[in-house]
Amino acid sequence: MRRQAGGFSPLILVIAALGVFGALLYTNAVPNESARIVIPTQPAPTQTVNPWQAVLEAGFGRQGTLPPTIPPIGTFAPPTLVYSGDVSAPVAAGDVVSVPTISFASGATPTRPLPTLPVALTDLPVTAQAVTLPTQVWQPPPLIPPISRDPLGRDHYYFSRPVDSNATNFGLFYYTYGSDGPEDAWRVHAGIDMPNPVGQTVRAAGSGRVAFAADGLRIEGAIFQNTSSYGNVVVIQHDFGFEGRPLFTLYAHLNAVLVMPGQYVNRGDPIGLVGDSGRVSGPHVHFEVRMCPTTTCNDIPSYGDTYNPLLWMVSYVGTGVIAGRLVDSFGEMIEDADITIRDWSRGTVEDTTTTYIFQDTGVDVNPDPNWQENFVASDLSVGRYEVITLVNGVRLSQVVDVVEGMTTFVELAPPEGVQLVAPPDDAALPAPTIAPEFTATPGG
Repeated sequence: MRRQAGGFSPLILVIAALGVFGALLYTNAVPNESARIVIPTQPAPTQTVNPWQAVLEAGFGRQGTLPPTIPPIGTFAPPTLVYSGDVSAPVAAGDVVSVPTISFASGATPTRPLPTLPVALTDLPVTAQAVTLPTQVWQPPPLIPPISRDPLGRDHYYFSRPVDSNATNFGLFYYTYGSDGPEDAWRVHAGIDMPNPVGQTVRAAGSGRVAFAADGLRIEGAIFQNTSSYGNVVVIQHDFGFEGRPLFTLYAHLNAVLVMPGQYVNRGDPIGLVGDSGRVSGPHVHFEVRMCPTTTCNDIPSYGDTYNPLLWMVSYVGTGVIAGRLVDSFGEMIEDADITIRDWSRGTVEDTTTTYIFQDTGVDVNPDPNWQENFVASDLSVGRYEVITLVNGVRLSQVVDVVEGMTTFVELAPPEGVQLVAPPDDAALPAPTIAPEFTATPGG
């Protein structure tokens, strides 16, 4: 019988299987090395390396293309206004004065004073002063005019603030419209004052055409309405009005005038720089709103055609205005009375003001055509307030709500059965002394 070729002998397969089985038994019989536990004696270090810092330190991007270098265009040279026209003539070189160093009402010292610059209108750097002013504390942003949110259409917030929010763009609380200042010593105020360092930009509160612009203290024949109290003045006749009556805004005590008569300006355009020209005790811009008595106006309205700017100039975002009327038992307006605005929820005093003074001189201040008020408090945060006054020992108060961008009206009158007569007016009292910075002529 012939043996088959190829394959393995069964004996060989049995021997191989026994060998593998023996190897497995030996492997299982050898004990594994016991695991070692290492207890650290120091805490692990805290990761403090900024990964991006490490990447940059490793030279990331150094082999890339360098950014292009932009050569300087040249030294900045502010534009120069050349004043021409019939209102004024060039100022002689000997009459040019220098801008004083900035001073602040708060007593803070600027880190860098303004450069000494000529202020003659024939050679006036427009921006050189404004761009060098130190940073101020920012006010809340104002609303954007025009605004008339009153359901009955009584509001007319047509004007923006004439000073930027990085400066003082609210009126002095102790010399409000229609008041006679601290200790009843100043003349009745026909506008509001915004104190700022010399050189702060003054802007047009609304669009229109420049009706008057001159350096009234240095140029013959350019004094505004026959008074030097206003100093350097800009007056704008706006291209909108109220019930057909033309509206004007006035900006006084300027250090420099940046516009010319007849020039058209848009709201926010620079028209001057804050100064201390005229009868003043410190640099500020005096801001007035004037309105023609009728629908036709042949000239700029007079000193007696002013209205409270706080009812025409937009308030800050999140704030509103309270306008009120304080009257006696006969419905007659009570003059020169203190008004306190108290936050109803917190019990804190938020504002104080006084009622208007009417001197029956023909150039008095005027209540608003719609509101017929004799006091105004502005820039009050939205919320509930108590309006309080004390007249001849009688306390009068009303609780009102302030709404953003609107006027809230309140009337303070004695309740039925309470007899209240207004105190004697200023005519029956000794004439007030006029502070050195103010005169008996219009201004302020």
